[in-house]
Amino acid sequence: MTQAPETLHGPFVRLLICLAALSLLGGCGPGSGKGLDENGNPIDGDPGGGDGGNGGASGNPNATLSWLQNNVFGGTCTQCHTGAAAPLGVDWSSESASCANVGRTSGEMPTMVVIESGNPAESYLIWKVEGTGPNDEAIVGAQMPLSNPPLTAEAIQNMRDWIADGTLGCQTQQSTGFVNSGATKFDLPGGGDPQGGSTYPVGTWTNVWHESLQLCATCHSINPTSPACLNELECPPSGVVLSIDNYFGVVDGDIVAPFDPGASRLWRRVIEMDPDHRMPYGLAPLSQEQQDILFNWIVDGAPFQTTPSERR
Repeated sequence: MTQAPETLHGPFVRLLICLAALSLLGGCGPGSGKGLDENGNPIDGDPGGGDGGNGGASGNPNATLSWLQNNVFGGTCTQCHTGAAAPLGVDWSSESASCANVGRTSGEMPTMVVIESGNPAESYLIWKVEGTGPNDEAIVGAQMPLSNPPLTAEAIQNMRDWIADGTLGCQTQQSTGFVNSGATKFDLPGGGDPQGGSTYPVGTWTNVWHESLQLCATCHSINPTSPACLNELECPPSGVVLSIDNYFGVVDGDIVAPFDPGASRLWRRVIEMDPDHRMPYGLAPLSQEQQDILFNWIVDGAPFQTTPSERR
């Protein structure tokens, strides 16, 4: 039981006075800004409607939307993923944009969502930053962040805990049956059933990559998988990366010149007659259907997510 104030010894009283003065000068700890409750514990939550501070079940003070936005989403991911033309419509440029990815169907893995609130193991974002699924499932394309060092274990753990805690600061909006690309939605064939047919909108970069160029990425990738790499080829050949994540590096006016297949190096290499120079190197040429998909896409301006005009 706590002693009554009048029974406390003089030195202890002086110690309490010093501690009280220090607390007044130093605030509530480095950068917390939350204050303490009557029991001396940090106040949980954010009465202003923010991301909940360290009030999540994980108890991780950095498992917050604001921490991730400042240190991962806004600082690293937005090197590519920003604005209406963000790859696969995944925008990390602001807290509201990042929250739009909660429940968003993944353009690469349509059987999953980018962030499944409460379930980091089923969030494709975690697969992408770790480079694999929890049971060594393969991801599509390269590990994120592209052309940058992998995220630190601490950053990934903060992301995992934020998702497990329920994506505090975001209002979960589950979306099924379409690839949500900002202001544009693409209805999936077969009513949105991932097994009901192609899940990639015809005439878009995702469709072209999956139907025509995916095989090329076995060499033309940051992480090539072709056995010819290092043995016969320096990969990615000529520094050209044809991964699904590198739309802006492909549609650059040279590798792909929108509206002009003849000026597009990629198209010229695909239809090259000499097998030593034709792509994909060392393999059978693309089928006529695959060539048509690529050709029509370039003629239509090599769009990222805009449905081209019907032209058959």
